[in-house]
Amino acid sequence: MPDETFDAVIVGGGAKALYMALYLTRYAGMRVGIFEQRHEIGGGLCTEEIAAPGFRGNPHAVMMLPWYHAPTWRDFPELWDFGIQYDQHLCSDGAVFLEDETCLAIYSDKVDPTQERTAKEIAKFSEADAEKWIKLRKLWTGDAMQRVQMDMMFLPAEERLTDPNVMVRAAELYPEFLEAGFNVDSLIMAASPLRVAREFWESPELQYCALRFNLSSAIDINYPGQGVVMIGSSANLPNLSFIKGGTHQVAHACHQVLVREGCKFFTHSRVDKVIIENGEAKGIRLADGSEIKARKLVVSTLSPSQLVFGLIGREYFSKIEARRVELLTDTFGCLMWYSFALRDAPRYTAAEFNPDINECFWLGLAEAADPMHISRECMWSRMGKWPPPIEDYGPVVWCHSQVDPSFAPEGHHVASTEQYGPPATMFTEREWMDVRERYAEDLISIWQKHAPNMTWDNIIGCDYNSPYDALRTLNRHPNGNMNVIDHDPCQFWENRPTPDLANHRTPVKNLYATGAGWSMPTSGSSEAYNCYKIIAKDMNLGKPWEEPGKEEPDSLVEQIRLCHQRIQSGAKTDPSQ
Repeated sequence: MPDETFDAVIVGGGAKALYMALYLTRYAGMRVGIFEQRHEIGGGLCTEEIAAPGFRGNPHAVMMLPWYHAPTWRDFPELWDFGIQYDQHLCSDGAVFLEDETCLAIYSDKVDPTQERTAKEIAKFSEADAEKWIKLRKLWTGDAMQRVQMDMMFLPAEERLTDPNVMVRAAELYPEFLEAGFNVDSLIMAASPLRVAREFWESPELQYCALRFNLSSAIDINYPGQGVVMIGSSANLPNLSFIKGGTHQVAHACHQVLVREGCKFFTHSRVDKVIIENGEAKGIRLADGSEIKARKLVVSTLSPSQLVFGLIGREYFSKIEARRVELLTDTFGCLMWYSFALRDAPRYTAAEFNPDINECFWLGLAEAADPMHISRECMWSRMGKWPPPIEDYGPVVWCHSQVDPSFAPEGHHVASTEQYGPPATMFTEREWMDVRERYAEDLISIWQKHAPNMTWDNIIGCDYNSPYDALRTLNRHPNGNMNVIDHDPCQFWENRPTPDLANHRTPVKNLYATGAGWSMPTSGSSEAYNCYKIIAKDMNLGKPWEEPGKEEPDSLVEQIRLCHQRIQSGAKTDPSQ
C-alpha cells in the first residue's frame, strides 16, 4: 500500500480501536488511520452466519451490561440509533438442576425492575435470600452505588487511586452495605468468590448462579483476593443484555460515525513495528514494508506481549518490566464456544418447576445445585486436565432467536454455548479436529438430559468454535484466551496488565496502549475511554467529561438509567405474560 500520514495511527481494528478512534476524531480533531491485519474490523464484536445458512451467532462477545457503553452513548448520542441497542430476555440469568429437576430463574430488569418476581423464585429455596436479594437490588441501583461503579470502570488507575472524592464515595457506601446484610470487611476483601458466596447466600441455587457468572467473567472462583467481585456478579444478574441484531452491530455503528469523522480503515494490514526516533513514536511499519507516519501519536490495541516484544522491543523496557510481561498468564479463560442451528428451541424438563426457564438468556446446565461443581471445573482447568469428569461440565447456553428473530430463519432457532476448555497449545491442530467433535457429542449428551428435544435430530448444523479457533485474532495467541490475559488478582484493576503499563503509557513518548489486556476487560468502551483520558491529559486534548452537563460520575449514571428505560419500553405491559 502507499505510504500515508495521519495525526494518530491505531494498531489493530478491534473494539478498543473503534472506541479510541471515536474520541480522537471528534474530541481531539485528529485525522486517524486504523490498521487491522484481518479482513474485517470489529475484533470480538463479531456476528457470523456460522452454524448453517441463515443462522447467525456471536462467536465472541455476547453478553452486555448497561454500563458498557455509557460514555460512548453520552458523547456520541447517534450510536443508539446506529445500532448499539440493548435488549433482554424474559429471564436474564438462571440455572437448571438435573438432580431434582428444579431451576432458579433471575428475571431481567426489562420485565422485573423491582426484582419482586425474582425474589419469589429465590424464596422457593430460601426466604432469607429472597429478602436479602431485594435489599441488594435497592442498594445496587441507587445513585451512590452507581457512582462508585462508574468510578471503578471509567477512571484510569492513577486517578482512581489518588482522587479523594473516589475514596469518599466508596467509604460512604459502607453503612448501606451493612444495612443490606453485606459486611464488606477485610475477610471479604481477601476471600475467594466461592467463600463469599457461601457466606452471603444461604441457598446453593443462588450461590451457583452468582458463581457461574463469575466464571463467565474469567474469574477463578477459588482464588483469594477477589471476593468482593461476587457481590457485583450477583447484583448484575438481572441486567444481562445482548445487542439487537448481533454484536457486530456495535462495529457497524462505530464505523458509520467514524466515516463521517474522516477516519480511514486499512484491513489486510499487519503492523510489524512502531517507528521510534529518539525515543518517540513517529509511525508504524507494515509487514509489506510500507511506512505510515504519525504526526502526534500511535495507539496499540494488541496484547501486552505483542506490544512489548513485537511493536516496541525489549530494549526499551527495564529487566523487571519485561519479565513481568513475560510472566503474564493466559490459560484460564479459554472457551469452547459453540453455536447450533435448531429446528426447535430447547425445552427443559425443569420448566415444570418454572415454565419461564425456557426463555432464559444465560442459563447454566448444572448436575446439581452445588457450587463445588464450578469450583472443580476451575481446578481442572488450572491443572490442564481436560476434559474434566462429565459431572463437572458446567456449560452455559442461550437462544437469542427467542427474543430477536433476526438470528434465525422464521420458525427456527439458533442456540449457543460457553464452557471452559483447554488452552490452544494443549493439542496439535490435528488433535483439535478430534477434540472439537468429541466435545460436541459430550455437550449434546448433557444438554438433552436437561432438554429432551436437544438431540442431533433437532440440530441442523453446528459451529465448532474452540480456543484453537480463537487464534484467528493474533492478540489471543498463543492460548486463545477470551480476555487475552487471565483475571488473576495480580493481573486485575491497577495491576492489569502490569503496574508499569496500567495507565496506558509506554516508555516510548507518544505511544499509548489499550485493549482487553488492560483495565476491566469487556466488549464495552472502558479500556479505550480510560486510555483516551490519559492521552487527553498528556496532550491537552478535548475532554468531553469536562463539558457542562457531562460531569462524572453523574452523567454516566444518567446514561445507565436511560439504557434501562429504553430496554423496559419494549417489555410487555402484563407482567404475567
